Amino acid sequence: MAKSKNNKSVKDKSAKSPAKKSSKRAASAGAEPGSGAAQPPMPKFKHVEKKKLSTGKGASAAEVGASLVSLFNAGKASEVERLWHHKNIESIEGDGTVHLGRKGISEKNAWWYSSFDTHSALAEGPYVGATGFAVHFTITISPKGTEDRMTMREVGMYTVNKGKIVREEFCALAS
Repeated sequence: MAKSKNNKSVKDKSAKSPAKKSSKRAASAGAEPGSGAAQPPMPKFKHVEKKKLSTGKGASAAEVGASLVSLFNAGKASEVERLWHHKNIESIEGDGTVHLGRKGISEKNAWWYSSFDTHSALAEGPYVGATGFAVHFTITISPKGTEDRMTMREVGMYTVNKGKIVREEFCALAS
């Protein structure tokens, strides 16, 4: 305790326990679950804008993403479209082709299923952000009528608004 000008005892605010302070920082550092490493605390940045980002009313990005992964892995991709696709969804392929609305996606899917046999398909994720989520896909296919198997790996990035997927974009690993 320090003494003030009139000799009364005053708590010294600068004498906080550094152990308590550092343990609080470590606890709130937000290390990845299962990563085994604590992350240092984020510094105070000068050029940051705090925004309240949201997907709006309805299911959250985490809920939509978890459902998409579960349904896809159960072989029910058409259920994903029925449950979660907005009627005016944009579906963007890696080459820049944009399929518009549910009808556009139906046309793309009809071509896909008539052109390829799928031997295995796995979705991993979701990796959730403020306005959407990403899913890592691994799919083994062969062109119809051949035994030429190939494994595709791509990431689907999904934007959610009011509980529906309004945009999906598929990204392949750059070669």
